[in-house]
Amino acid sequence: MEIQSVVANGFDDFIKGTLTSWGIQSLTVIQQRALDAGVIQGESIFVSAPTSSGKTLVGELAALAGLRNGRQIIYLVSHKALADQKYLDFRQRFGEEAPIPLASVGLSTGDREEGDVDAQFMIATYEKALGLLLAGQLRPNDSVVIADELQILREDGRGPEIETLCSALRQRGIGQFIALTATVENAEDLAGWMECKMVSSSHRDIPLHQEIWFNGQAHATTFGQEQGELVDVGGRAPFNVEDVVSKLLELDRGPILVFTETRREATQLAESFSQRRPKQSRGIELSNQLELFSEPTESSNSLRANAERHVTFHTADLSPQERQVIERGISEGDIDVCFATTTLAAGVNFPFRTILFWKLTYEYFERKGTRIARWDYRNMSGRAGRLGMHEKGYAIILPKNQVELGHANQLVLPENDRLESRYFSVGLRKTILSLLAAGLADSLESVMGFFRNTLYWYQTLETNPVKLQALEAKTIDAINWLLDHRLITKEETELLVTPFGAATASTGLLPSTTVQFARILEVYRNRLEDAFEDAIPGLIHAAVSSEEFIGKHRTRFLTFQKEEYESLSILRGLNLLVRLDPANLQVAQCAHAILLFSQGEQERKIAYRTNITSGNLHRLSNDVAWVLEGLQKLSCVPEFQCSQNVTNHLAMLSRMVRWGAPPEALDVLRIAQKHQVPGLGRQRAMALVAQGITTLKDVLTISIDKLTSILRHQTRAEALVQAVSSVSGITEDRLKHAHSRVAKSVGVDELVNECNTQLGTPYEAAIAALLREEPSWVVTEIDDGKRQNDPDLMVQLGTITIIIECKTTQKKVPLIGKEEAWAVLQKAADYDRSYKRVTLGKPQFDETCKKKVAGAHDITLIEHNVFIEGVLRVLLGSLSAQSFLEWLGQPGLSDLQRLGGKPTYKE
Repeated sequence: MEIQSVVANGFDDFIKGTLTSWGIQSLTVIQQRALDAGVIQGESIFVSAPTSSGKTLVGELAALAGLRNGRQIIYLVSHKALADQKYLDFRQRFGEEAPIPLASVGLSTGDREEGDVDAQFMIATYEKALGLLLAGQLRPNDSVVIADELQILREDGRGPEIETLCSALRQRGIGQFIALTATVENAEDLAGWMECKMVSSSHRDIPLHQEIWFNGQAHATTFGQEQGELVDVGGRAPFNVEDVVSKLLELDRGPILVFTETRREATQLAESFSQRRPKQSRGIELSNQLELFSEPTESSNSLRANAERHVTFHTADLSPQERQVIERGISEGDIDVCFATTTLAAGVNFPFRTILFWKLTYEYFERKGTRIARWDYRNMSGRAGRLGMHEKGYAIILPKNQVELGHANQLVLPENDRLESRYFSVGLRKTILSLLAAGLADSLESVMGFFRNTLYWYQTLETNPVKLQALEAKTIDAINWLLDHRLITKEETELLVTPFGAATASTGLLPSTTVQFARILEVYRNRLEDAFEDAIPGLIHAAVSSEEFIGKHRTRFLTFQKEEYESLSILRGLNLLVRLDPANLQVAQCAHAILLFSQGEQERKIAYRTNITSGNLHRLSNDVAWVLEGLQKLSCVPEFQCSQNVTNHLAMLSRMVRWGAPPEALDVLRIAQKHQVPGLGRQRAMALVAQGITTLKDVLTISIDKLTSILRHQTRAEALVQAVSSVSGITEDRLKHAHSRVAKSVGVDELVNECNTQLGTPYEAAIAALLREEPSWVVTEIDDGKRQNDPDLMVQLGTITIIIECKTTQKKVPLIGKEEAWAVLQKAADYDRSYKRVTLGKPQFDETCKKKVAGAHDITLIEHNVFIEGVLRVLLGSLSAQSFLEWLGQPGLSDLQRLGGKPTYKE
């Protein structure tokens, strides 16, 4: 229906005008039904409809109405890649890039954090949103929560955490809840559970024609219909996968996505099929983009050769840069055929017209001998014929025998699978600890009360209530384990979370993992303090050996190619922190690979030595970095008596693992990524380090010819110089909006704004003025223009004296370097040695500073936004002035996780 003809309460000129500005002229069936159900009037609704039916716009309509009414929007997605895509889309529709900006847009996936910490429109993965909710950063009771692809509740690995999130939202109360899901047989169950109106449709606005090619004939049925018919495909229907792809291209059904079971199949089929096709000009251009925008990996040559012929493969072996170039080529129509594993079945929009299923029975790994499930088929076939891209789509199935033919006939029927809760397919310890830490429960009785909010309880109560009786016994066992390991304590019937338990809950790690890490901190604390670099291999091995990767309820997965004994030999020669299992070659290979990766070793060499490919290496590095970040948080727990230096070292190690480079390369790497410098990743950053270019200042002082020679491309070199020259920092101040809001509440908003905007001497004056708002300490401006070579400020409270040197940067040098950071020691040389020396840096310190200060005992570095956060906690009354100064005086890089009080974003 044309939007100008739509009549619905609240569907006014503002909504119509916004949709028109987005290029939307009409509404689909499901969108009209959602309007009738009150989606823009604040009604919570559960939308169940096929792919390409327009479900996303239903969520956007709710977001438009919510923003107009002053509500925060929380958009939940199933995968990080989908979150990245939605972030770009919503910035253009709602954010600063929109024709009429409506909201600040933020992104939070764990790997990537963009925008304000409390942005008006927040996009997050489900798991990250659960962490934010438990940490108090989300306030759902006055928000519009849009849950996309909610059918992943059915997954064993991720479903339970997502169910916990939905159950917590249900208990806390939600302003409006919009669930978007593919068609499921029992959608009413889910709608009833979340107390939503049911809106459903089996209509797919872009017809999906499903064809079974068998014995030379093609039988077709359109999605949603039961009866099929023979169709003419221009002769006898071929069977060989490459012949089928050629035939589909002849029928003008490209671009085509061919799903394969393994990475090797995808690569081999792409290489073989590309030989049938000629090189083309647009393909050669895409091949050149691969050379410019990505670094060399073991897949590079094959990718480039295939791309010249408009053919590609897409697997976990691709590096992030290769994946970006290939996916851009697919989106822009430069790829006719893509052979891919299920990495492309995760809901991201690509313009494939045809999806080909050439294998229905799995041959490898744990699924060997089983056939593709209808649920997976629906998800994958749904990638064909996308709304706004095509007029129709095709799913082609190639059965090999009569048994597979029978299965194919079942796949194309309109019936849907039921969605059953998988909530107790994992252990209860993590769930219960999270509930207690978030204040969602405080006793056995209230824990059981929370479980009554779950989908599992909702479904089981109807079908098999006897099963619920065993749940209490399992819950008691889990609580006793948490008590035994000091994660919680008990006072009569009340369950209280210890600092160790609170830190564990905030990490997202399994409690069994943090118990293992607690022992490492207790036993090896002195080694970590005195010789941290020697402990790095042991820490990486401990992370890879944790139950996150190898436990019964593992949350992450290791990669394994083939048996390789070099890694085992390497680890045997190192001082490890947990026992090396000689029977587990997978752990040895992965730990060895991550160790090499963090040192900046080339990916081809890592693959040669450990058999772990680039794409798997980048995925694994993110997972291991996440585990190490959890260990960093644990080091802040007073019980473990770790210094801030140990915390700083652990933070740096997690950055090295995530980025795959030592500290000397990290600043250039992050600037390059933030500004999308083509093809400048970890390997080319290491090439700069090898030539002595370790700071951003070095990049600006070296000649462009020399830089071009190192980076192998003038465009790349010029882009890096431009990026370094045009920024004032590396990461955004994500707390700025929260600081502005709470500063206004205590009447210091103008002072905080001065601190945020001023540089040089005016910055020093602004900081002094803000500090004077707290009456309990005495602030003295030492450097008053008359004294020579003195620090800027002195803050005194009782026996505590803090000397502060303020350092700010100009745009040409966007980070504070070592000389500026350590100037306070020389300037304060004549002052009492008991006084604490602090450098306050705006905006940030470079990685060289962070590395050096991690081993310092006589100086503290604190970054501007961290300092403002601490002062505001004092002014708000959640933190004492003395506690703030004691924290400020701890040597190292000041870490907010070690600071008490209530975070400003929770105010």
